[in-house]
Amino acid sequence: MESGPTQLGALRFEVLPFESAESAALRVARLLTLTVTCSPRHGNDHTIDVARRLRGRGHTVIVHLAARMVGGPEHLDSLLLSMHEVGLDHVFLVGGDVPEPLGPYESALELLHLLRSHPNAPSTVGVAAYPEGHPLIDDPTLLDTLSRKNTAADYMVTQLCFDPDAVLHWLARVREAGVSLPVYVGIPGIVDRRRLLELSLRVGVGASVSFIRKQRAVRLLARPGLGPAGELLGAIGPQVGVESGVAGLHFFTFNRLVETVQFVEQRAAEPAIQLRSPADRGSASIT
Repeated sequence: MESGPTQLGALRFEVLPFESAESAALRVARLLTLTVTCSPRHGNDHTIDVARRLRGRGHTVIVHLAARMVGGPEHLDSLLLSMHEVGLDHVFLVGGDVPEPLGPYESALELLHLLRSHPNAPSTVGVAAYPEGHPLIDDPTLLDTLSRKNTAADYMVTQLCFDPDAVLHWLARVREAGVSLPVYVGIPGIVDRRRLLELSLRVGVGASVSFIRKQRAVRLLARPGLGPAGELLGAIGPQVGVESGVAGLHFFTFNRLVETVQFVEQRAAEPAIQLRSPADRGSASIT
């Protein structure tokens, strides 16, 4: 399944499914790979609507499909048909944040094989990975689940992280365990520092928050080129497209898309930051 990450390029920008994402996409001067999250309030159908409009503007768009917000087989059929009809070919499959599932699917793993065998199956499917753990799932279970997804998914995307050492140590561990999926490393975009800290605590990346405080980066989060985003770019950027299996970088923009793209453009021009796709080594690209 190596064509998946190559097809999607080395850089991707996550947006929330609100009007602010669509207006920001209009102000970006180039085409991007965008991923559209699933809001617990609005659900999968709304995400597909936003993704359709973004794709209509020329962007490559990945739909976040939340398993716990799929009402059942008929709803899955409807979602995949809606995507197929408008040329949305890529899915990032997650469990979803709702406390109670709307249908029979408790987790992404339960839906993964159904998705791949469906008549309107997407051409690529990514899954989530957790270098710093999950607030509700223990580490052995996370590794077992990721191993079981290894042969059915195309790639994995890490949670939002700030500590490059934690990411690289985790990557070495999962490789030793036999997980061979290419990985996109989750990096914060240029986001208001208070909002970023609140969101980080909510999703359970406490170790990363400790890292920020230790590095005194809280005051720097909103300044391009500094703070965790710059730290991670410097550490992870050279790993993209080489033997580690890092396929690229996944920026959590929280809809500050324009600012994050500008930041990446500035850093990609630096000799030490080699943002390469596996199919195009040696060149910097933000498409």
